[in-house]
Amino acid sequence: MRGPLLALCLLVGLAMAHPAAAAEGAPGALPPSVRIRPLMVPVVNTQGRIEKYTQIEVNLEVGDALRLGEVQLSIPRLHDAILTAVYKGIDEGWIVRGNIANIPALRRRIDDAASALFGKNVITRILITPLARQSSFQ
Repeated sequence: MRGPLLALCLLVGLAMAHPAAAAEGAPGALPPSVRIRPLMVPVVNTQGRIEKYTQIEVNLEVGDALRLGEVQLSIPRLHDAILTAVYKGIDEGWIVRGNIANIPALRRRIDDAASALFGKNVITRILITPLARQSSFQ
């Protein structure tokens, strides 16, 4: 219990010693981001049947910290827009057998959806991470 309390006191002390750095954020501080809950993506075979599912996670970096609250409130709409982009990616051939073959195109589609919701340059980076694969129902 003493260790975490001591570390917290040190951090508060450092922030008070350098208030300008604390207000601006440390030089190595990460910009705010929003994590979209994992998306289930079907892996469709050549006969059009679902073989299995894969999961991907999307993190969106918010360029303007003042807009973070607005973006967080819109997570359900973002989730739907991103899922629509993923299914469009399957139709376009950007996602093949659960693997993202054309990640720049998928990112552009997600960026277009985010821009339609919030305007240009609110979302500055998009991280797409594959998580897991699951067998289909047999």
